[in-house]
Amino acid sequence: MIAEYQQDAARRLKVAAGHLKSVQRMVDEERYCVDVMKQLAAVQASLTQVQQVMLKNHLSTCVSDTIREGHGGPLIEELLAALKYSQGVWPPEGASPPTCRDHPSGGVAQ
Repeated sequence: MIAEYQQDAARRLKVAAGHLKSVQRMVDEERYCVDVMKQLAAVQASLTQVQQVMLKNHLSTCVSDTIREGHGGPLIEELLAALKYSQGVWPPEGASPPTCRDHPSGGVAQ
């Protein structure tokens, strides 16, 4: 794993774990349901950010290496299958997914 991404994911997981402990405390204290729901949304957002970091790492390492070696087909299928369980991971919030026209080759395979 790329060190920068590993550190980012670990930091974000610690934040999510802290948030989750707070939510558990709120439930134990029978706090107002809407307040608990808001905090759960924050935990979910933190975990989505971790998934984005993991996806970025996977694309930067395993996927790019495998495609360069000419064996991308099965890996792409595996990634697509995994992404269907990762709602909100791609594109990152506020970002537009790139189109083939955005690629330097103009979308033409080289």
